[in-house]
Amino acid sequence: MLIINIMKINKNQLFVLTAFIIAVLLFIFNPQQLSLSKYNYNLGQISDREIIAPFDFNIYKNEAALKADREAAAARTKPIYRVSENLKFNAQKNLDFIFQHFNISDTENDTLKIKKKLLQNGYNLSGKNIQLLTDLGTRQMIYDYLTTELTRIFNIGIYPESINSKTINLYHNSEVKTFNLNRLYSLEEAKKKLVSHITGTNKKNIVKELAEIVLIENIVVDKELSKQAQEEAKQQVPIIIGKVKKNEKILDKNQKISQLELDKLESLKRKLQESQSNKTIIESFLASFGAFIILTIILLFFRFLLFQLFPEEYSSHSSIIILCLIILGSAILTFAVSNLFKITPSYIPMILPVLLISVLYDTKVGLIYNIINFLIFSLCLNWNFNDPLVYTLTAFAGITILNKLKKQQSYYQLTIYLLLIFAFLSISISLTKFDELSVINSNLLSGVTSIIIAMISLSILTPIFERKLNLATKQILLELLDFDNPLLKKISVAIPGTYHHALIVGNLAESAAEAIGANHLLTRVGSYYHDIGKLENADFFIENNPDSSKLHDKLLPNQSALLIKKHIKDGIALAQKYNLPKQVIDILQQHHGTGYIKYFLNKAKEQNMKIDKSDFRYDGPKPQSKEAAIVMIADIVESTTKSLKEIEPKIIDKVIKDTINNLIIEGQLDEAPITIAELHIIQKAMAPILNGVYNKRIEYPKDVNNNI
Repeated sequence: MLIINIMKINKNQLFVLTAFIIAVLLFIFNPQQLSLSKYNYNLGQISDREIIAPFDFNIYKNEAALKADREAAAARTKPIYRVSENLKFNAQKNLDFIFQHFNISDTENDTLKIKKKLLQNGYNLSGKNIQLLTDLGTRQMIYDYLTTELTRIFNIGIYPESINSKTINLYHNSEVKTFNLNRLYSLEEAKKKLVSHITGTNKKNIVKELAEIVLIENIVVDKELSKQAQEEAKQQVPIIIGKVKKNEKILDKNQKISQLELDKLESLKRKLQESQSNKTIIESFLASFGAFIILTIILLFFRFLLFQLFPEEYSSHSSIIILCLIILGSAILTFAVSNLFKITPSYIPMILPVLLISVLYDTKVGLIYNIINFLIFSLCLNWNFNDPLVYTLTAFAGITILNKLKKQQSYYQLTIYLLLIFAFLSISISLTKFDELSVINSNLLSGVTSIIIAMISLSILTPIFERKLNLATKQILLELLDFDNPLLKKISVAIPGTYHHALIVGNLAESAAEAIGANHLLTRVGSYYHDIGKLENADFFIENNPDSSKLHDKLLPNQSALLIKKHIKDGIALAQKYNLPKQVIDILQQHHGTGYIKYFLNKAKEQNMKIDKSDFRYDGPKPQSKEAAIVMIADIVESTTKSLKEIEPKIIDKVIKDTINNLIIEGQLDEAPITIAELHIIQKAMAPILNGVYNKRIEYPKDVNNNI
């Protein structure tokens, strides 16, 4: 449905639509961001220009430095601790577990059993202390004392010995406070404190031994709070390291880029991006509208040049659709590379659309589009002319070389030429700008990459366009001229008379086409295949069967005429079967125009038949192109000349002149874009070819010793 709608849009509207879509892309992607590429440098690179600050802006730390400073700040942040209730609970649990072993009778044997069970559970108490604890009164007093004192000590907290500072950040009463360590207990201090408040040597020994088992450090790191503190410390690290004033010099030309200069450039780009993001919708819309007006003028001018300077097939509706798609593809590629992938524009394969159009259409069309391509790319790059200029100059040279190539396999050769030309141009421009070696190398790297990508894409896209769109490209035409082509070989074997006639017509037509600047390759191919419809009824055509008149004598004149003109429809069907380009099929269909089959028309008149002139007239249409008109003239001239009994240069000139005059009088050339002056040139171009083909050889003296 989309294709149908596009086909209904006229040619001018197609170009306007293309300009509108590109303007919309400009509105979406904001091409001003592309201007930031001129500030793209690497550490240690030599600057190729002087850069002055256009406004005041802050200098931001680069990502690596900022990350290192933040990590250092996080490392300097003291961890936050808390008193662990779980550890306090575990200590009391251990104490309870130990005293559970003493709920037995006070006997000597029981003391040994208790010691054994305690050891099995990991608690090593001396036999003496176990014996003392078997006393219920002593045991109850020690248990009550330890429970009270452990709670008091653990509530204050026992800090880890790994702390090497005098203070500690402790989460206490729902807030983080800084405590001096002397307000807390170390493990040794807690043990001493636990023993100090009990009297009696035996009891002190029991408490001291139990303290070794149940006392632990219960001030631990709070990981979550510590992590939050580190993040807060990171955020406190300043990101600005200075400020640049308006008109302050950031870089000198040929200056080596240090980290500070690189930070300044990145900060400048950041400021530019922020200012661009603050553009209002109205401002962005007006900018895109301006681009739309400029693009419309450029593309309509291109359309005008196509209409004025080139054959209809280059400015036909389908051709314009293809051109617009290529233009859109170029714009989309530019925005994708520069905005989405953040790659410098010098890597964009800018010569691809120019070479593609040159291959698909004509190198002359490519030459004109190269200028259009330069303007479109420059606009899409926010009027950055540097990269488009060198690629445009390279494309001009590439088109000239492409015009001389004979086979698609020569793309490898073209690639080498383009790389050499680009290198020569790039180095030359760099020398005029006093660029350093690093800048030259960078330009060469991006250019070589761009050209290789363009040539790989060209080799992939060209066959797709050629086959899918059935275009008469140079490569396709050259393949059709190959004598090993299946259809051409079939003609040479099945209808040799028609084949020979087609070869001579091809020579005549190509010579005439070259003389007036028409497409000589298309003209020759059209000549070779213009009579392929005769394959269906070969014996009814005199060039293939000298006795064809006997077959026609068995038919009525109108039947013979219908059979003769049927070779046009048969030819079209065969050409479509073999996927011949539309331009070749057009020549095949138009080479007889709407002319009469005069021999059988006169025969019908002689037999006093009731005549329907449409039976004796070709269906047309009349020639619509210079190439079709030339093939029509060459076809008649060759057939007429071949039937002459006497052939001389004057007679040949008269045949050509009379043929052209008759076609003009009959109106067969009215619809072809060909002038009287060009017809005179055609007459002069064909005469030498016919003289060469039909000129009689010198009659040598009869000599038995002469083997000639």
